[in-house]
Amino acid sequence: MKILISGGGMAGLLLAGLLEKKGIDVLLIEKSQSYDRVGFWIGLYPFSANTLRDIGTYSSYVASSIPMEAYRMWDAEGAALQALSFKEIFDPIHGELRALHRADLIDILRQGTRAPHRMGTSITNIHVREDGVEAMLSSGEKCHADLLVAADGIHSSVRALAGIHTDLLDWGFTAFTWWMPTVEELQTTVQEYWGHGALFGLYPIREKTNAVAGIPTPHNLGSMDQSAIKAHIRRALEGFPALPKAAIAALEHEEVYAWKMMDHCAPQWIKSRIVLVGDAAAGFLPTAGVGASNALKSAQVLADEIGRADAQSLPQALSLWEQRVRHRVEANHEASRRLARMIFTRSDLFASGRDFILKHLPMKVIADDVLASNINPW
Repeated sequence: MKILISGGGMAGLLLAGLLEKKGIDVLLIEKSQSYDRVGFWIGLYPFSANTLRDIGTYSSYVASSIPMEAYRMWDAEGAALQALSFKEIFDPIHGELRALHRADLIDILRQGTRAPHRMGTSITNIHVREDGVEAMLSSGEKCHADLLVAADGIHSSVRALAGIHTDLLDWGFTAFTWWMPTVEELQTTVQEYWGHGALFGLYPIREKTNAVAGIPTPHNLGSMDQSAIKAHIRRALEGFPALPKAAIAALEHEEVYAWKMMDHCAPQWIKSRIVLVGDAAAGFLPTAGVGASNALKSAQVLADEIGRADAQSLPQALSLWEQRVRHRVEANHEASRRLARMIFTRSDLFASGRDFILKHLPMKVIADDVLASNINPW
């Protein structure tokens, strides 16, 4: 049995490593020429971090990450809205929410597989046959596989080639991210400031902190240079408390990356011998911090079902996989959207009402679906 995986991100790399350990022939292709140290803060919940044990890299993950012990939410004037102890939540299951740089997580996943990689390669055409899939690669090579896995992100080209339609929802906001020095006393605490039409967050990893400003997308974002972007961020966050101001001061010497807030959940994840996994199936907003966790767990369950199948019974294995993961992924996806509706607002009246509710409604209730993923079966 041969599996072709398109996309060498988190889901694709974990799936390749797990399938390889089951003795399955895997070829992974990635359109990027190399793995660069780009990216942002990643937090992994226990239910997903434990997947790294199966590829033998959990100890590397612990060494590269730090535990997040608490979450604090403030309004734009610095008044407290929420406090949540991750330690209290996860101690009973002997787990942790840990954070690291996305590039470090990619390196850890790469350590867990020796499956063949083709960098700088993509799929240009697909022909589905009764016994598998024939894919034309950008190198000019034809590749026959029993299954094609689309793990190539929210803008999946394989999904489009397969004729699976999904609507990407643009929320009208962009997350501008940059790095700043770590504030020592906040090294294990996620902090967010929810304003009216803007959000500012601080997400620590080892030795530095990811600063994120979520603000309405400028109409001319595509033509803005770094100087214009930084000026736009300063204007949007004017009036925020001292800690965001310290992060804004760090803008001067840091490059800012823009991440447009878009998401989707494809209505169809399986089409014959093609399956979508990770962001190709359900692209998450970062509002619940659970997109990477769902991608990894979905990949692990997919490997589990494929490992109990042969080439002929793969369609049944895919069906079982979808029955195991889809309801959980969709619940977490809706949780991220529920938080997005609270964050991405331009209405002062709505934001004032939201702040009043947040003072009395525990975040544990709002994030119940995400937390339940750690104790319920997949």
